[in-house]
Amino acid sequence: MATRYDRQARETPQYAGWKLPVAGLVLVGAYLVGSTVVLLVAAAGFAAAGRLDDLDRWFSSVDVVGIDDPALLALDLALIGIALPAVLAAVLATGPRPVGYLSSVTGRLRWRWLGSTMLLAFVVLGLAIGAWALATGTGEDGFVRAPDPVDTGMLVTLFVVITFTPIQATAEEYVFRGYLMQLIGSWTRFAAVGVVVSSVLFVLAHAYDLWGQVDVGIFAVTAAILVLRTGGLEAAISLHVANNVILFALEAIGVLSTEEMTGDYGPVDLLPTVVSSVVFIGLVELMATRQGVQRTRPPLPPPPPPRPSGHWAAAWPAAGTQWSGQSPAPWPTQWPPAPPAAPPPPSPPRIPAGAPAYPGEIADDWGVR
Repeated sequence: MATRYDRQARETPQYAGWKLPVAGLVLVGAYLVGSTVVLLVAAAGFAAAGRLDDLDRWFSSVDVVGIDDPALLALDLALIGIALPAVLAAVLATGPRPVGYLSSVTGRLRWRWLGSTMLLAFVVLGLAIGAWALATGTGEDGFVRAPDPVDTGMLVTLFVVITFTPIQATAEEYVFRGYLMQLIGSWTRFAAVGVVVSSVLFVLAHAYDLWGQVDVGIFAVTAAILVLRTGGLEAAISLHVANNVILFALEAIGVLSTEEMTGDYGPVDLLPTVVSSVVFIGLVELMATRQGVQRTRPPLPPPPPPRPSGHWAAAWPAAGTQWSGQSPAPWPTQWPPAPPAAPPPPSPPRIPAGAPAYPGEIADDWGVR
């Protein structure tokens, strides 16, 4: 029976109930070490630039630092992005292996499929966000305003957005739609449980108001559905990267303000997210069918029989080889097998009757020479 993405860690011969929970502890430890290194490097950089006060303000701030400071924005995104190597290292250290099954049911990240869904995500979300921004109006009554003049700060911020945001979004997908969904999938066969739990935890990781949290929840459910329907993280990564890059880039050039958007969010503002999610899921489903994307993992072959030792080991196939179609040698009736019997001693040669005596031989009393 084929295996869903979220059940891959459970339906494998190497599964053990302790592995994924321990991987979570290793993930936390690896993240703390990695984030400490990032903070130390950042502190050295800010000290060299004479900006320790800005770093202290970042530490004491309870709000998300705006995009007006590219250095602090890069620090924010890097601290999230460090979760990507942390989760990969955690699963690699504890199992189940290979770690590529955290990416997709093929055991690897499907780069061609990632590129196709990435292009589609930028088109769909670009049209949706653009239409919504224009519909809300410009000036004081809407979120859209005239872009700022191009300067060095804007270009640096755009470079940070393009460089760091894909890593940040990918890290969140590997943690929430990858590790967490496979962890929950190892405890239950009901895929909806993994979708709900991972989505709730994803929402709690974002500090927005009520309708902003609902918007994040819709996105989380959409990403989880994409993972289950395509058998991998690629489509969810594409949607996440496109969403964050577009919003950050529009804010960097001064067209939108995400702080105003999340602060004044209402039920009507959920419409672009709902529409873009439904459209993207439908188009991804169509693309996956046309491209023949593998959605589940085929049943794994049974493990080979244990290799015996001793007398029978020499005739047994080496590990990793396939049977040639011939039946293996029959198993012994006792174990360990009895050693082969020693050959009988050679019989002494018989002397034909009437044979002449050899020179120097004397016949004994029995007449045998």
